[in-house]
Amino acid sequence: MRTRHARRALHAEWTKLVTVPGQLWLAVAVAGLMTGVGVLVGAVQRAPNCPVAAACPAPDTTALALSGVYVAQLAAIMMGVALVASEYQPRVILLTLAACPRRGAVFAAKSAVGTATVCAAGAAGVAGALAAGGALLGVRGLDTASFGDPALQRAAAGTLLYLLLVGLLAAGLAWALRHQAAAAGSTAALLYGPYLISRIVPMPPHTLHAVQDLSPMTAGLAVQSAASGAGTAPLGPWAGLGVLALYTGASLALGRVLLEYRDC
Repeated sequence: MRTRHARRALHAEWTKLVTVPGQLWLAVAVAGLMTGVGVLVGAVQRAPNCPVAAACPAPDTTALALSGVYVAQLAAIMMGVALVASEYQPRVILLTLAACPRRGAVFAAKSAVGTATVCAAGAAGVAGALAAGGALLGVRGLDTASFGDPALQRAAAGTLLYLLLVGLLAAGLAWALRHQAAAAGSTAALLYGPYLISRIVPMPPHTLHAVQDLSPMTAGLAVQSAASGAGTAPLGPWAGLGVLALYTGASLALGRVLLEYRDC
């Protein structure tokens, strides 16, 4: 019985996704922004011109090629929010729960569809950014890593996981807030807020490092750095991504509890 409910819920959510053009365009936006910004960044870079090579450390070209994640995550946020909160206005969620009364099955089905969609779009975007952006960086005279480089592979996989976690974070907040603008705004504030504060507000190094370690975006994107502790946060690559995973887990847990016990 549970398996049948799960299959029915999954089929329903997949049907909604492929028949709603807006959500499909958000998936295209994730891939397009990831690749497009990577190409743009690669096109404007210049090789450092220093008389002493040691005085100008080489830029992290992998992180530069993948810098489109800062913009592409907005599309991932909107996708995670749209999959959930769009059914609360107008109250289509009542029809969804009438067709599949097991709320856990609906929650799992939406999470699975969102995960598959963001993974597919993110993988295309990451591959495009590394191929096109990396090629442009090479043309501009910068040393780029090969696709067989373990650091590049880790940065690529980590960026894909980052986009996935951001999408699920937004979905969890959408379950909790039941409003598209509120959920999208809250997720964006949680990601960009601490980052902007750390850039604008002067603070001692230990305070700055604490803010970076606790910020889901700066901690999560440490996975793009070629060297441990040299990225957007002092944390190691996977430890930083773990911080974002904790935020996402808390968001999904809150959304799941409220869906189960709150009147829709």
